[in-house]
Amino acid sequence: MEINTNAANVRTQLENLVRLQDLDMEMLQRRNQIKTLEADIQQAENGVAEQRQALEQHNKEMEKLLKDRREAERTVKERQEQVSKLQGQKFDVKTNEAYNTIESEIKTKKQEIGMLEERVLEMMMSEDELKKIVAGSQVAVKIGEGKIQSDQAKIRENMAGFEVEIQKLQAEWQEAAKVVQAEYLDRYIRLREAKGGMAIARIENDVCMGCRLSIRPQASIELRKYRTLLFCDNCARILYVEA
Repeated sequence: MEINTNAANVRTQLENLVRLQDLDMEMLQRRNQIKTLEADIQQAENGVAEQRQALEQHNKEMEKLLKDRREAERTVKERQEQVSKLQGQKFDVKTNEAYNTIESEIKTKKQEIGMLEERVLEMMMSEDELKKIVAGSQVAVKIGEGKIQSDQAKIRENMAGFEVEIQKLQAEWQEAAKVVQAEYLDRYIRLREAKGGMAIARIENDVCMGCRLSIRPQASIELRKYRTLLFCDNCARILYVEA
C-alpha cells in the first residue's frame, strides 16, 4: 500500500511517527514494570497467606492433640477407678469362678491403662514437637508480615514513580502527535493496538524487523527517497530505514 506525498513531508512524518513509537515503547516498558511490581506484591502476599494457613493448620493439629490427650487421660482415670472398684469386689465374691472373672477383668483394664498411658506419653512428645513447629510458624508469619509491609512501601513508591514517568511521557506523546497528519496518526494508532505497540518497523538488509520477513528489494531504495510512506506487505507495519 502506498500514500503519495512530498519527500520532505514523508521524512518529517516518519521521524514524528518513530518518535511516537519510541514514547509508546517507553510507556509500555513502564507499565510492564508496574505489572511486575504488582506481581511481586501479590506473590509476597500469597507467601504470607500460605504461612498463615500453615500456622492455622498447626494450631488445629495442636488443639486436636490436646483434646485427644485429655480424652485419653480421662479414660485412664476411669479405668483406674474401675480397677480400684474391682479390687474391692474381690473380697466379696463367694466362688473361685467369680474371683477369677474379676481378676481377668482387672488384668484387661490394666492392659488398657498401660496402652493408654503409652499413648498419652506419645502424644505429649508429639505436643512438644508441634509446639516447636507452631512457634516457628508464628515467627515466620511475623517476619513475613513485617517484610511485606517494608517491601510494599518501597514497591508502591517505585510504582508511583513509574506512574509519574508515564504521565510525562504521555504529555510528550500528545505534543509529538500534534504535528502528525491525522490520517497517518489514525493508521499508527490502529496498528499500535493491533501489533502489540509496534506500529513502525525498521528495515535491515531488506528484512522487516517487525515480522522478520523479507520485503521486496526495491522497497529499501524507495524508502530512502522518501517519496511515499511504505507498509510491509506481510505485517502491514509502517516501514522506515535509519539515516
